[in-house]
Amino acid sequence: MGGDVSGVIGITLRELLMEMRDEIRALRSAVDSVARDQALSVERRSAVQRVADTIIARLDSHEKAILDLQRWRDEAAGAIRLARWALGASLVASVLIVLQIAALISHAVNPAVP
Repeated sequence: MGGDVSGVIGITLRELLMEMRDEIRALRSAVDSVARDQALSVERRSAVQRVADTIIARLDSHEKAILDLQRWRDEAAGAIRLARWALGASLVASVLIVLQIAALISHAVNPAVP
């Protein structure tokens, strides 16, 4: 390369500063956009967390309700079992009373029958 400087394109300091200012503005715009996106992401995350907390609270209350229902079902099953035993015992007692009445009637009709 010789001493020929005619092919060199020069840029003035003012032009350089103007280009840098435009690039800084574009960069600032990009940073602002990223900051807004980050803020929206934080808001979305907190909204999702609130919804998740609500769902967890509902699930906990449903689990408690299910446990209560199961306890009541078990108590009802025990009460039904007890009622069946009582019904069976009363049926047996009724049959025995009927047999005693039949024995008394047959003894009253024919005293020779034991």
